[in-house]
Amino acid sequence: MKKTLINLTPDGLPLPIRQYLHRARCFDSSCSGASQTIYIEGNIRAYLKISPSGSLAHEVAMTRFLHPHHLAPRVFEYISTDDRDYLLTEALDGEDGIAEHHLADPERLTEVFGQSLRLIHQLPLTDCPFPDRMNEMATQARTNITRGYMDRSIIAEDMSTAAERFLLMPAPDWEKVVIHGDYCLPNIIMSNFRLSGFVDLGTSGIGDPHYDLFWGIWTLNYNLKTIKFRQRFLDAYGRSAIDPHRLDYCRLLSGFTA
Repeated sequence: MKKTLINLTPDGLPLPIRQYLHRARCFDSSCSGASQTIYIEGNIRAYLKISPSGSLAHEVAMTRFLHPHHLAPRVFEYISTDDRDYLLTEALDGEDGIAEHHLADPERLTEVFGQSLRLIHQLPLTDCPFPDRMNEMATQARTNITRGYMDRSIIAEDMSTAAERFLLMPAPDWEKVVIHGDYCLPNIIMSNFRLSGFVDLGTSGIGDPHYDLFWGIWTLNYNLKTIKFRQRFLDAYGRSAIDPHRLDYCRLLSGFTA
């Protein structure tokens, strides 16, 4: 993850956040325009995410749910104001899946990526705060179709063909597991190819494993710039668990909700 040293003025931040900035160096590590992410290196190592008000509540709940299972960072502070959300979490040991030394060994990276996904899918469902992600996303997809939205980096078909196919496809009998919801290489943190945890959990909850499997395939194709690691990823996850119909449904679902 790219980090650029910045001079962060704490005056505009909520008081509980400011205490963590004492004598700390701060780096901008934002990767999207929707939110700002700041890496804090001082008495603690932490990440501060600043986003529009209310936008981080889902991520906070799921991070807190996964942390006791050692699959997500500890939440230090979460503050929601009239205009902004502030989420401060510990910095997990290691670097994300698109760090240069991880990409330099794609075979090992792919295997760890597939094996790590099994860990989250094997968690108990009890107390998961978002129990119906598949139906929530299907509703969102239908709304987006009426608005003419489709992510063309995911769906190669033309809009009308893909939309008609999706709307006519019978929804699969979903398997229920805890899903990441955005299972991409930037969202897995590893230290020497050992899993430290997952980040960016704003779309996670209970859903079908094929939703994560689709995104795992997509990110490997995108970040490694080849399709040849798809089979290795599925083998590492467990090929006997793969249902091609559900995988294709999740591809369309993702294309209308991403």
